[in-house]
Amino acid sequence: MTPGAEPNDRATPRVSVVIVSYRSRDTLVPCLDSLRACAAAIPLEIVVVDNASQDGTVESIRDGYPEVRVIANPENVGFTRGVNQGLARAAGDFLFVLNPDCTVTSGALDHLLRALEESPRLAAAAPLLLDAGHHAARSCGRFPNLWTLVCDHLGLAQGFPRSRLFGGYKYGERAIETLDRVDWASGAALLIPRAAYREIGGLDEKIFMYMEEVDWCLRASRAGLGVRFVPDARITHVGQQSSRQVPGATYLHNLRSRVYYFRKHHGPLAAAVAKLILIASLALKWCAVAPKRKLSPEPARVYAAGLEAVWAA
Repeated sequence: MTPGAEPNDRATPRVSVVIVSYRSRDTLVPCLDSLRACAAAIPLEIVVVDNASQDGTVESIRDGYPEVRVIANPENVGFTRGVNQGLARAAGDFLFVLNPDCTVTSGALDHLLRALEESPRLAAAAPLLLDAGHHAARSCGRFPNLWTLVCDHLGLAQGFPRSRLFGGYKYGERAIETLDRVDWASGAALLIPRAAYREIGGLDEKIFMYMEEVDWCLRASRAGLGVRFVPDARITHVGQQSSRQVPGATYLHNLRSRVYYFRKHHGPLAAAVAKLILIASLALKWCAVAPKRKLSPEPARVYAAGLEAVWAA
């Protein structure tokens, strides 16, 4: 991948949309329809990187959306590598990393573009994400530390979501609509100026999925670039459609990514403590579901696999 590579084969679009798909054909169609509508007002380029979905996704795009550039990987190379493939091919002045289960309006995209144009030292702008019931998601947060890991994985954040002490990782003490500058924002929908991408580079491919946007935003922060949350830009996000296809595997990737993040940014001692926190959380969860494992064996199996994954991470 070559961050900041300049296009030479077409007129430069204002926004390049990069979507990584994995068995998400049903949600990708409304996503592409929404982008097609946006393209009437904003010059767009759409790049879909398909991670060997084998569900007809590639054929569906090529037949129904000839304007979309498709990169069909022969195997599932992971979210971060897929995003980097798309970014390397993207030609736009702005790069919009988008999940395939999102639907976008041109108004939302306008708000994000305006936010970046108003503040030149931004690494990214992020929208307010709404679920299918139009409820706002806590899709941004502060950079994690060991205390927030304790709160998140031992139930304190869930028990006291509006507490600054326990729910502060995702700004639980503040109304989501009042947020502006944030430490990190979800990679489900993130608009990045090309200049920031050129300066920071792509996602860390040692992370298969999860925590990749937190890592990228921390690198941006250390380079003096901020992230802006734009509540007026509202995008519907069905939520983790691809992850639901292989729930056990994605859960393990989540756990490994957290250990990796702490080791990369806080050192081996912090990573060791993070592992102990995760092991304690998984052991408690396993004990809670173990009595029911004859009737429902899957949760106990996933938590046991999680213990092995964290121990080996």
